[in-house]
This record gives sequence, structure tokens and C-alpha cells, in this order.
Amino acid sequence: MVRMSTIERKQAPWHLRWFYAATRKMFGKELTPVKIQARVPRVVWAAILVEACLSGRRQVSLRHIQLGRIRAAARIGCPF
Repeated sequence: MVRMSTIERKQAPWHLRWFYAATRKMFGKELTPVKIQARVPRVVWAAILVEACLSGRRQVSLRHIQLGRIRAAARIGCPF
């Protein structure tokens, strides 16, 4: 059960639609956290900036990091 309403790709601002495509390419579907983050574009851009700043120090691929986050959220019972 999602407590907040989500924003589908067609409803998202034009400058965030590529974000949906990137997550679909990485995970095979559009994830609910992406749809919730799209409600506040500043959050999306801040997350992208943080990932870009930390990318030089990353020793594990971004795909594996994201999959680990999703798996951890699922194990603790996160609703999305």
C-alpha cells in the first residue's frame, strides 16, 4: 500500500522523464521510489548530484549498489 500518490512517466516533468527510462533500463521496470521522488524534482537532482560526487570513490558498480538498497528495503518490509 502506497501512502503517497505516485507520478507516472507521462505526468512527470519533461526534464525527469529520462530518469524513468534509466531505472527501467537498470531494473526492468519503473520502481515506486522513483515515482515518489518525481513529486519533488529537487530531491531527484540532489540524489543525482550526490551519486555523481561519490562516483569516483565507488568500487562497486552502481547497479549492484541499487540492487542492494532495493533488497534491503524489501527485507525490512518497506511498502514499496
